[in-house]
Amino acid sequence: GVYTISSAGDHKFICSQETGNRIVVDGANISAKDKINIYLINVSINTSVDSALRIMRNVEAAVTIHLTGTNSLITKNNYYAGLQKDNKAQLIIKTNNSDATAGILNARSIDGDSAGIGGGLYGSCNNITINSGFVDAKSKFGAGIGSGHQGSCDNITIKSGSVNAKSMNGAGIGGGHQGSCNNITINS
Repeated sequence: GVYTISSAGDHKFICSQETGNRIVVDGANISAKDKINIYLINVSINTSVDSALRIMRNVEAAVTIHLTGTNSLITKNNYYAGLQKDNKAQLIIKTNNSDATAGILNARSIDGDSAGIGGGLYGSCNNITINSGFVDAKSKFGAGIGSGHQGSCDNITIKSGSVNAKSMNGAGIGGGHQGSCNNITINS
């Protein structure tokens, strides 16, 4: 199944077990001045259909993902990223806990031509910020965080927290295999 976020505001997801149900953010009825808050609380999505969480191209509002506990966004479909961002508006990943590493996000494109977090196959992505939490992002041909295979990315910022980003054939953070990336900032 699919849970579609089609309005601004707060959207909370809690899982007691792994699910194949995906989350899609659709911006058709959301304005650029709005804010979308997604709260992931021990969510484990493992799908072979599409991205586990996908922000569609028509989303103009900033999306903030708030992490509590251990969360996994995994796809086995190599056309899609674990957490796919098709839009240009800001994506912020953070934890609300006072411990900056308390919230965990595992994002994977298994056997992927897409990023763990970012663009799908041939996909580009822009404006990803990790403010806090522990983020573990992996792919095979896409970047861990960034573009998919032969895609491009721009403006990736790691402000705080802990990040483990790996790809067998692309960048950990940046461009996927045969891809490119501009403006990566990592603060100490």
